[in-house]
Amino acid sequence: MYGYEWTEEYGIFRLTIDAKLQKEIRPVFHEELDFFGMDAYWDYPKDNTAPLLWAEGIRRYVMNGVCVAEAQGGGFYTRPTIMLLTEERLQLKPVDTKRLYQVNRSLMMALEQKEIRFIQEQHAKYVQQGFSFICAFSGGKDSLVLLDLIAKALAPTDYYVVFSNTGMELKTTLNAIEEAKKRWSTLRFEEAKCHMEPTESWDEFGPPSRRMRWCCTVHKSVPTILKLREITGNYNAKAVVYDGVRAEESARRAKYDKVSVSVKNISQINCHAIIEWNTAEVYTYLLSHDLLMNDAYRIGLFRVGCMVCPMSSEWWDGIANTVYSDEMTPLISRVEHYAKNAKQTESRKYVENGGWKARVGGKGLDNGGNRTKEIVDNNSFIISITKPRQDWFDVARILGVFVEQTKKGFIQRIGLQNYECRISHDSDIMTVSYYPFSQMDRFVISRIRGVANKVAYCIGCKACMVQCPTGAYTIQSDGRTVIRENLCTHCYNCIEFTDRSCIVADNMRVPEGGFMNMKGLDPYHHFGFRQTWLTHFIDEGLECFTKGVLGTVQYSALKVWLKDADMIEMLKAGNTSTISITSLGDKLVRMGAYNPLVWAIIWVNICYNSTICHWYCLNSEPGATYEKGDLVMMLGDSYSKSNRENSITALTETLRQSPIGSALKQGIPIELTKNTFSYFREGWDYPHAVALLYALYLYAEHTGRRTFSFTELINAHSNMDAQGISPHDIFGIDAKVFREQVQGLAISYPTYIRVSFVANLDNIILDDHTSNDILDLAEND
Repeated sequence: MYGYEWTEEYGIFRLTIDAKLQKEIRPVFHEELDFFGMDAYWDYPKDNTAPLLWAEGIRRYVMNGVCVAEAQGGGFYTRPTIMLLTEERLQLKPVDTKRLYQVNRSLMMALEQKEIRFIQEQHAKYVQQGFSFICAFSGGKDSLVLLDLIAKALAPTDYYVVFSNTGMELKTTLNAIEEAKKRWSTLRFEEAKCHMEPTESWDEFGPPSRRMRWCCTVHKSVPTILKLREITGNYNAKAVVYDGVRAEESARRAKYDKVSVSVKNISQINCHAIIEWNTAEVYTYLLSHDLLMNDAYRIGLFRVGCMVCPMSSEWWDGIANTVYSDEMTPLISRVEHYAKNAKQTESRKYVENGGWKARVGGKGLDNGGNRTKEIVDNNSFIISITKPRQDWFDVARILGVFVEQTKKGFIQRIGLQNYECRISHDSDIMTVSYYPFSQMDRFVISRIRGVANKVAYCIGCKACMVQCPTGAYTIQSDGRTVIRENLCTHCYNCIEFTDRSCIVADNMRVPEGGFMNMKGLDPYHHFGFRQTWLTHFIDEGLECFTKGVLGTVQYSALKVWLKDADMIEMLKAGNTSTISITSLGDKLVRMGAYNPLVWAIIWVNICYNSTICHWYCLNSEPGATYEKGDLVMMLGDSYSKSNRENSITALTETLRQSPIGSALKQGIPIELTKNTFSYFREGWDYPHAVALLYALYLYAEHTGRRTFSFTELINAHSNMDAQGISPHDIFGIDAKVFREQVQGLAISYPTYIRVSFVANLDNIILDDHTSNDILDLAEND
């Protein structure tokens, strides 16, 4: 909430609204300095539990506001190193944490009282609605602050403290949990734990990734809800969960509302009580109240949680796997196994540099692959399932009641329509058909497909169980699905809560081609699409290619970029090649090279036509920061290293030297050192209306449909066979904002787009125009 500024007192900062410093900050203890062997260069006491100095931005060691050393490097196999920035032999001393609080007492007291009131207000609001209350406790710094505030705000019998033991925590975290139980001995502590061990779930799902964080669902959210049902004795229990999520942790979390309803689960409301707090405030509170119980912070870890995590940094990996290698080996060995299976010739480097963290499909997984195939034949919808894991009749009761058995099969009532269902088995393949296909709408088709995915992939992780509001959906101890027909209302929550109706299916599928492959990875000879190049083209037209302002290879790259942007077309007639400006190109030329809308249209088109931009659009995550090396490793090693590096250079140069990076926020360049950058894909939350409408029309043209659902657009990136790219993915738009934007388009351009507010904005209908027509709207403004 507040920034901080350094005072003249040793190690003391002052919180203030006018402060220039807004970086993450953490205390540095003697254990971390010992780890790096800093006692050879600095003098400091080792018999005191107080911090000795601070680190800004995780790696920059600061003494009295002056950076005296900086850490570099790190990875699973490499510990970071320290670069001294002063030759002076420093004399460190303990920071007076009581004085730190005293300097900031008025602001800290105001923060504490504000959050205590918030906690009490939410309790008063939801207790009348029959909600139970949980303090989500992880043993980390943020949940320690949260727990102390809740203990001050509510009576011990008002809530439960639930530790979601994922089985992947470090021992220091488990020790912190025990210390917390002693300190708050009157509170009701409970432990929620998945029925699957981490090694078992990792073998089934594969390593989690930034896009496939199944681990949070399977090992945290689901066990917590099941534990609540157990301790309350109420299957329909609804919970308000106070958690320690903070906006400073990521760009995505910065967009969270303070109260989130049914985001993680239909039965759950999340209250982010300290979402506005920064690390300076968190540590001021913890240190002054003697609450920093987790020793992992004392060796330099700035966050605690799962020991092997796709969201961790090289710094975290380098320290944790050095200090806690015995604990981490079982999971790291599974990452290494995945890397080798994925045919990564540089598998060790792939693991070290975090390439595995970008996994988006089942390639390289022992259980990976597509187990379902579907066709329509003779008015029947037919799905074949290889090596099914569940019985069709057990799961298909979700769809509706089986009302009759015939000589040929069964009659099942789905909605208001009866369908004939036939099932046959041949070796390890199950074939299921539903007739008549002509009577099915897209919802019935989607739900039958969802059942097929559950039958093909389900391992009984219980993620579906907590989506059921009536207790009809159950997973038996042997992993078998049982639907209690007397309780099932056919609400389809258990099918529609995730992309493919089963989170195992989400993780296991692999692309079957899709509308674009990765051929032609680098047709740009490592040159990006620069704003100066577009200006040159707009000023000179096609004559620019004869001016000699750029080199021959650069002109060649420019031609490809303009072609991928659909601004020019190149035609061959015998041995003669001609270049002409397209109708779209004419319109963009008239708008000018400095118009953000022009670059937005270019970005939409190159996301379709440029292999590397298409890949980046679908595989980089809004809210994430990537260095060039990260992106190279994420590409895998199906291509030569030079080819990968050249294509990423073309991409990052485009982000850095055109408005696509900063203005459209698709990769804001952040200078690390001279000529070295990282790229923050914040996402263009409020895109130009014409650009958004253009992207929707282009999606329609590529899919061949002018009607589609909002849900389809939100989940399009997970459909590996999709023919179009959703504007949600192209621009990295927040889902909530995207919905508002689409609604706004329908109001502003009613003759171009209509929306049907069925099932929370379900249908989007485009009129009979082309994507090229949409640009006329901008020209007419």
